[in-house]
Amino acid sequence: MAEGIEKDEMGRKFIYSDTGVKVFVAFKDNLIVDPDEPIITNQARNWRYSKGTVKGLSYLGSENSEDAMTWNVFKTLAKSNPEKWFSQIFPQIILDKDEPFIDPMPRFWDKYYPPLLRSIPEGETHADITIETSKKLIFIEVKYKGDISKKTKHDPNRDQIIRNIDVGSWAAKKRAKEFYFILLTLKLNTYSIDKLDYYKSNPSNIIEEIGNYRKDIKDYAALCENIHVIYWDQILTSLQNIQSAHKAELNYTNLIDYLNDKLF
Repeated sequence: MAEGIEKDEMGRKFIYSDTGVKVFVAFKDNLIVDPDEPIITNQARNWRYSKGTVKGLSYLGSENSEDAMTWNVFKTLAKSNPEKWFSQIFPQIILDKDEPFIDPMPRFWDKYYPPLLRSIPEGETHADITIETSKKLIFIEVKYKGDISKKTKHDPNRDQIIRNIDVGSWAAKKRAKEFYFILLTLKLNTYSIDKLDYYKSNPSNIIEEIGNYRKDIKDYAALCENIHVIYWDQILTSLQNIQSAHKAELNYTNLIDYLNDKLF
């Protein structure tokens, strides 16, 4: 691993992957908040490169790591009261006045299982971010410089979005809650955006995928209304607005600088 190590202007050691992506030798050099928390160290330990110049290094060390962005942004937000930022970050989700958040929020990489009647084998789904209130269960799928997966391990016709919708709505039903799915991505990821619009625009497209065994879903139109896409540049703008409105209480300067660096 010693071969090919370079240092950036901050003295952080990195190696270029075979595809030219910078990967930090120490994954913590890619994080801006709470790098020693068990959940992020476990994620780093479990997801490592298996070949090439960066073999053995953590995927969290990649400059393109979606997990690192997920942690940096939402772990930072989680340090402040969600009432200060939730409605601006997720304007599509309207909370009732008597709808408290369930701690801890947000949750990272929670495990969920497929509906019981699904006949094709499927492992657990790891939701990038879960936010739960007393009335809602919200899944957020985070993408950065890559599109969604077009298939799962056991099912070439089951893409990552419909899997999240299926598994998430099933988990919400068991909790007697309303389900929301949000795709957080770059505008360049047109395949992901088009696929989400395909499901959102026509309930019959979701019915075709999961309706044969999800008899519990009574209103597919309502499910479609709770499917949304949010773009990274919108997150940045929202953070800037929040910071401006709460200068005395919140300091998101490091996070805003981080996103500016990642997006521009």
